[in-house]
Parts: sequence; C-alpha cells; structure tokens
Amino acid sequence: MKNSPRYIRPRLGFDFIHKAVISFCIAVGCLFNQSAGAIDNLRIPDLRTLGLGGSPTETPLFNPSLLAFQTGSRLYVNYYNRYSVSELATVSGGCYYKNDIIPVGFEITSFGYDEYRESMFRLSLGKQLAERWALGVALQYCLLQSELFEESSGRIASDIGLTYKATDELTFALSALHLPSMQVGDKNIDNEHIAAYSFLFGLKWDITSVAMVTGSLEHCEETPFAGSFGFEYMPFDDFGIRAGLRTSPLRPSLGIGYSLGEIKADIGILYHSVLGISMGVGLSYSF
Repeated sequence: MKNSPRYIRPRLGFDFIHKAVISFCIAVGCLFNQSAGAIDNLRIPDLRTLGLGGSPTETPLFNPSLLAFQTGSRLYVNYYNRYSVSELATVSGGCYYKNDIIPVGFEITSFGYDEYRESMFRLSLGKQLAERWALGVALQYCLLQSELFEESSGRIASDIGLTYKATDELTFALSALHLPSMQVGDKNIDNEHIAAYSFLFGLKWDITSVAMVTGSLEHCEETPFAGSFGFEYMPFDDFGIRAGLRTSPLRPSLGIGYSLGEIKADIGILYHSVLGISMGVGLSYSF
C-alpha cells in the first residue's frame, strides 16, 4: 500500500508546491535587488558596511584599490539573510593580505540553495601609486547553476577602482564593476544579472576620532542613480554604533560592531517597507 499512487501523489504535490514557493521567493528577491541598484546577489558588502548603508568607500569588494590603504591583513566570513527566507541567504568569506609589494584579496561567495545557486570567485589586487593615490583591479568568475537548466552558465568579468585620500580624514573612491564581462558555458541562458555593470562613487569623512560619515552615488543599467548615506559613532574603542540609508527604494539600516582583541563581530540590519527585514552577522580576524 505504501507504494500505491494515492500515497505518492501527496508527497509529489508537496514537493512541487515547496519548490514553486521557493522559486517565486528567489524571483521576487532578485527583482527587488536589481531594481534597488547594481548590487547583485553575490556582491553583498561586509556587515559593517551594510550597517552604514553600503558605502563603496568601506570595502575592497566594491573597489579593489582600497586594498592599498588597508592597515593590515584580515580573514573574514559573512552570513546575510534576506527577508527571513533561508533560500535567499548569501554566505561569503575571504582574505585580504597586506604586503609591501602588492596587496591581494581573495573572496568566495554563494547565494541560493541546492536547486538554484549563484557563486562567485574573485581575485583582487591594489597598488599605491603615490602618497595619496591608489589603483586596483579585480577578476571574478560568476557561476549560475539551476535544476531548470541542463548546463551551468557563467561570466568572467573585471573591476577597476581608484582611490584618492585628499587628507588623512577625507577619502574619495571611484570604481567600475563588471566592465567588461564575457559569458562562458551555455550561451542560451540569460545570466547578465549575475554580472551587471555599475559605476560607483563614494566618500568617507572622519569628522573626529570617534565619528565618521560616508556617502555614495551609483549608476547602473537598471537604476540610473541610487545613493547611500551612513554614520558611525564609537563610544568605546572596541564598540561601534552605525546607521545608514539607501535609496531606490528607500531602505534604512542599523548596525553594531564589537572587537575582542584581533577578533571582530558585526551585525547589520536592512529594512524594506514591503518585504521586511534583512539581517546578517560577520566575523573577522586581523593579523
């Protein structure tokens, strides 16, 4: 009796409904992410940057030239969950290695679940050209895998970034992401969203030794202009409070950070008026 159709059909029906619901959630999440700017599912900033609204002047992930101004080396891992849907989670990890010749960074990112997954492998280099100028380049391979396709599809793309430290307190950053990009694998699969081009401009101003503000503007094919603003206050040397705001659509963010020696933990929360709360946690070790 257990092998009869009447016992099998309910299970098949449940599996079909479950996959359909998850596929719908991923489609909605991707749609809102693309309409909100050039930041795709794979390029999620670290949780400190997320709490500041996502300024590109705070992470080499959006501007590889920032590697040149890193004060040391760092290992990190981040987990970011959109709208409390586990299938829309992004997990990332990497290493930024500071040295006297040319600083280098390596990152791995994964988004989705077993039936639908986007992955990125990224290598970045940064070099200080003068006392206040730095240039950086990055090469990444983005991979799309899904049960809907017979073959996987990917894109090879590059980033370029430029940073200028006008003073010790004021920094400007400019970068172009995924320019150019080239599809590899199955040419019949539309995978442009995993490597959508964008241009980013950002600034960081250290108002005092305990207070800092950031701002950014970005342009991409989906959103002509979007912006962000962030503020960080350090009431103690090992504890920071952050708040930020992103546009297109309007999304406020909050974050906190705590350091214990060389280990640092960050929590970031982003609020969408329709889809709800997204949040994440990050850990890093400096050496």
